[in-house]
Amino acid sequence: MTENELARPDAAPPAPGPYSGADYALPDEAAALIREAVPENTALAYRSRWRSFEAWCRGTGRVALPATAQTVAAYLTHLAVDRGLKATTADAHLTAIRAVHRGAGAAPPDGLAARKVVVAAQRREAARDGRYGPRKAVPVMAGDLPAIVAACAADTPAGLRDRAVILLGFALLARRAELAALNVSDIEHVHGEGLAVTIRASKTDQSARGVVRRIHYASAEAVCPVRAVLAWLAYLAAQGRTTGPLFTRIDRWGNLGAGAGGRYLTSRAPGGPPPAAGRDRGAGRDGRLRPQAIGDIVAAACAAAGLTAAGALTGQAPSRERPPSAERRRYSGHSLRRGGATSMLKAGAQPLNVSRHGRWADGSRAFAGYVEEATGFGDANPTKGLL
Repeated sequence: MTENELARPDAAPPAPGPYSGADYALPDEAAALIREAVPENTALAYRSRWRSFEAWCRGTGRVALPATAQTVAAYLTHLAVDRGLKATTADAHLTAIRAVHRGAGAAPPDGLAARKVVVAAQRREAARDGRYGPRKAVPVMAGDLPAIVAACAADTPAGLRDRAVILLGFALLARRAELAALNVSDIEHVHGEGLAVTIRASKTDQSARGVVRRIHYASAEAVCPVRAVLAWLAYLAAQGRTTGPLFTRIDRWGNLGAGAGGRYLTSRAPGGPPPAAGRDRGAGRDGRLRPQAIGDIVAAACAAAGLTAAGALTGQAPSRERPPSAERRRYSGHSLRRGGATSMLKAGAQPLNVSRHGRWADGSRAFAGYVEEATGFGDANPTKGLL
């Protein structure tokens, strides 16, 4: 259940006063527009977290909607202590619970006690790990790209796709969701210049006004995002795909998009599995990679390249020693965005240009951290030449 699904005619009971049932009725078209306004990934996350909260409430004899502040605080304690989930995960559950209440026309439960649970859980994590401050993804720096790209086999469809995902994500300073949402029609090849990429919506563009970001050719062909994307587009065109999602699923039989894995095929693909029974095959499915899959591609390529956290953080040549699994898990889809911004700043790009290219909100604390990382002991450090 999400706040969108709760935006129905019977979502809120009539309140005492001059209102009638008609005042609380929401036409189907209005409900559909409300659903469209919430990003798909957010809606999916709310639905999953709300189901988890409802199940816990049923098991403990509590009421989920409307929930009391004590119930929510107890649930977050269950997540952080009994299940051992991270404080950030517990906080995300709190956001979903309050959002569903608002969508149902109910007052969100007071979050003071729940926030204190989250803060205490964060302090416990920091004390246990000997770590303070936010946990950040290891950046993929410009010097890491040759090894990462070399780990993606260029003679396979998946390798072509993964190279394009990684190099475009790095040059575009893209969020996972932005890469996953790209369509073939969003890519324009400007001969002699590079690519013009249309990002139709993003975290800082919820109203979907859209922006265009331009990517230059790289001097080194092996790590050129323009050439990588054009090679992938050429492969898609050879398969008869000139519209639809830019980055699609691929299975071991070479099926693309909705046909990958045979789950939505109407007939058996050559050498592939039979179609699954009992499915509305292909209905509403385009085989687009989800944001989580983008992160998995980046993490797997970094692991295959043998990158270690130390090598990535310093921007040095990657180490060939395979890192512990805990380090490998710190590479994620955000590694491209963080590393790309830091690399651009280190190369002398103006912070304002980098910020706008990466679509950070004005005054972003996250971006300010990247600037501080990139400048380090450089001329921008206020202690340089002080004494």
